[in-house]
Amino acid sequence: MARYALIITASGVVDNVIEYDGSAPFTPPTGMELREAGENAEVGGSWNGSAFVRAPVVEPTRTQVLMGEVTQTQVYDASLVDLTLDSDGEVTHTGMRDKIDSEVAAEKLELKNLLLAELQAGDLSQERTQTLLRLERE
Repeated sequence: MARYALIITASGVVDNVIEYDGSAPFTPPTGMELREAGENAEVGGSWNGSAFVRAPVVEPTRTQVLMGEVTQTQVYDASLVDLTLDSDGEVTHTGMRDKIDSEVAAEKLELKNLLLAELQAGDLSQERTQTLLRLERE
């Protein structure tokens, strides 16, 4: 079995990567072509006519990071990492600690300000609107 990419013909975007023996009867869906996948073939990447191109890595925005962080009650602290193993062979200290109130407040305030800026620009999703309303109530 080899890896094959299903490519959207009109755009060159790789829609899926599959295992296929290359000989069994298979007809790609309309508007797609099947091509043996190189090492760079990945969903979201593209075929430029001669080679597969990986999708660009997109770093999350500060708003996206904070959307996840404000719901977390702990934070990683490298100074607390201790790879001591207990009797079951499990790590006893992972470097996590509870966030202090000032950290939580600072994250919430920063996120609230970022969301307010998005609201003023008229570009606020339903999820972010709900988060903003929750932060306003707190």
